[in-house]
Amino acid sequence: MNNIIRSTFTRQQFGTPALRSGFTLVELMVVLTIMVVLLTITALTVNFSKDAERVRGGALQVQSFLAGARDRAIYAKEPRGVRFFLDPVNNRAVTTMVYIDPAEYWSDGVIQLQRLDANSDNVADGPSVTVVAGAGTGWWELKRRGLLFDGLRIRIPKGPKGTWYTISASPIDITAAPPATQYLILGVPYADPGDTPETSVKAFSGGGPEDYELELPPRILPQDPVLLPENTVIDLDGSRLPVAWRPNSTLAAGGSGNLQYSQFMDIIFSPRGNVIGSAASAGVIHLYVNDLEDSLVLKEEFIRSLDPTPATALNIFNAGIRTTPFIPADELDVNNANVASWASSIAETDQPYLVRDRRLVSVFTQTGAISIHKIDPVDDYTVGNTTAGNPDGLADDPFRYAESGETAN
Repeated sequence: MNNIIRSTFTRQQFGTPALRSGFTLVELMVVLTIMVVLLTITALTVNFSKDAERVRGGALQVQSFLAGARDRAIYAKEPRGVRFFLDPVNNRAVTTMVYIDPAEYWSDGVIQLQRLDANSDNVADGPSVTVVAGAGTGWWELKRRGLLFDGLRIRIPKGPKGTWYTISASPIDITAAPPATQYLILGVPYADPGDTPETSVKAFSGGGPEDYELELPPRILPQDPVLLPENTVIDLDGSRLPVAWRPNSTLAAGGSGNLQYSQFMDIIFSPRGNVIGSAASAGVIHLYVNDLEDSLVLKEEFIRSLDPTPATALNIFNAGIRTTPFIPADELDVNNANVASWASSIAETDQPYLVRDRRLVSVFTQTGAISIHKIDPVDDYTVGNTTAGNPDGLADDPFRYAESGETAN
């Protein structure tokens, strides 16, 4: 009995606490809050990393595909190339690539070089020799089959001594029966001004060159097209491209996005590994690989800020991107007066809009080298204003790293 009393007294004296059966509500709330914060940070980090890897992966895919075409050309000792296809939704961006075979040449019939006679009164409109009249050439049928279109090249006369010219096939009307004589228009006047009076439609009294060769579009090789990673595009408005790939300077009726880039954006490599054809004239081709949302949202808001009329705004935009690529800076300060007109409408708060990851795939046409580079996002001044510290939201010299040789990490 005494032992029992002493044991009870000892527990009561020293206050041994009773065993707890769980956590308090406050403790649970603290733990849950910490878990939510950690999960949010983790999710944001994972998503950011995933987006960055997706864009970098797309750039590597473009580089690998182009290098594959170059290797095929060297191995086969014949030209090989890549054709880029416009995205069906965003027709100012590329999402698909295919391998192509070298172009075939068409030289049926005979030609006569003429001066333009728009009124058909047998009096030339000017001294320039820009019309190619063809007999037995089959050009009407080629256009009907989609093999003859504006921007193709014709060499006059045929063979290595001839000169290449780009052509317009607009005079050929495939909605009417094919005429005996069919006409093409040269992009620039023929090198020889002719030996007849400037008012004469016929440029050469003795007939002049009668043979030619027309470079038809390359053939797509029998292989499944390659798609870029989901939500990753080559933004053409941010790329440096051959002139023949870009839209015309005028805008067709209908509003934003109806004036497309060329359907034949081809980079063709010779057996020596360099780029040949119309793309070679670009010197260096920069393909801007970026996120689909940035390509669509940022661009649409920028275009909308240029002019309240959609058609006029897109005309201004098309004229501007010929010399200034549309590549935003990394952070768009929505509180800056020069940027707020378009960036503020896409920001949820007054915090800067953070542009997602992007890369340049650069093709050096003289050597055929293909490399990946970072964007230089520095934005110090508004276009046309050399005063530093007046940003407009667009990178001033986005291709600087590519052209100075700095590669992406």
